[in-house]
Parts: sequence; structure tokens; C-alpha cells
Amino acid sequence: MLKSPFEATILIEEHPCEVMKIISSTGLKGVVDNVKLGDNTTDHIVLFEKEVQKDDLIKLKSHSTKVLRLNDNKIWVRTYGCAVCKILYTSNVVVEKIKVVRERTLLYTLLIPNTMALKEFLASLISQDIEFTVLSTSEISSNELTDRQMEILKLAYKMGYFDDDRRVTLTELAKQLGISTPTLEEILRRALRKVVKFYLDKVR
Repeated sequence: MLKSPFEATILIEEHPCEVMKIISSTGLKGVVDNVKLGDNTTDHIVLFEKEVQKDDLIKLKSHSTKVLRLNDNKIWVRTYGCAVCKILYTSNVVVEKIKVVRERTLLYTLLIPNTMALKEFLASLISQDIEFTVLSTSEISSNELTDRQMEILKLAYKMGYFDDDRRVTLTELAKQLGISTPTLEEILRRALRKVVKFYLDKVR
């Protein structure tokens, strides 16, 4: 049983992703490049194989709560969160990476604080009849920052969390990242501990 934080890779098949359904129904071909979880909605950055035309944008808007063109083939799509997104948002896990393997099959890399949190997350998936396979679990290096920790530290710095007048609160930062405040607090605490240890080791 793993008591310290670890990384888990989980394959979810027949994924109930609203955006993937929308893409399929419009006849467009694209993949979800990034996801930001919210309380009731989920924001997706979708990369399409070719330039999205005006008529295609109208189709996307008719099925979504918000659609914004970022460039010719990259579109920001907001939908009401699917069952998996809602479970991820309310569970004690952090999404590090998402990879679309094929239509309705997604590969998640998650940061998980302990074995109990993983069991609770998997139980939630089972309760919603969501098919999944845990492909691997591995301990996180105690010295190196994970990609997610680095991403969060950079965002916190950029938004002024470390400024003397603290231009953004922990709660606001958590909302921006689509995770709970306690989860963000724990990620920052562990990340800062690694940064401080690295610095102190250098100046010895």
C-alpha cells in the first residue's frame, strides 16, 4: 500500500465526454489537447485536423455553452461536465495529463495522495458504470518537481500569488486550475518543499 503521493495511469473506455460526442456529431475530426475542470462545466481545448470553418463553429456553438476560436484549428469548447469530469473535480486527485487514444478512449495520468484516495476514485467510477483499467502506479521522485507541480508553481508566480501584496488568493488560483483549494494547498506545499531543498543543497 502506497502511503505517500504517487502517479497512476488509468485508461477509460467508452468515455462519456460531451466534447467528443459533439465532435463526432458534427463530422469534424479533432482531439482534446487540454482540460480545465469546473464545478458544473468543463473547458476543453480541442485541436482539429484542419481549419474550422464558420459553419462548423455554428454547429459547435449549438451543442456547447461556450465556443471560442483560439486559432485556425484550435477551439476552446465549454460544456456541462460529464460523469468522469465531475468525479475528477470532486475526488482527491490531480489530473496531470490527458491523452486521447481513440474516439471515446482516454488515458489519464493522475497524481494521487495515497492508496485510499485511489480506491475512492475508482469506486466513484464503478458507481457510474464507467469502464476503466489501471495500467500502472509509480512512486513520485522525492527530489524532482512533477510536470503538474511545475505548471502550478509557474502559474502561481505569474498571477502574483508570491507577491508581497498577493494579487491572487489560493481559492482564486484553485478555481483557475479547476481543483479544490485543499488539493492546491497540498501540491504547493510539496512543490515548495522540493524547491527549498534543492536551493539549500546547492548553497551548502
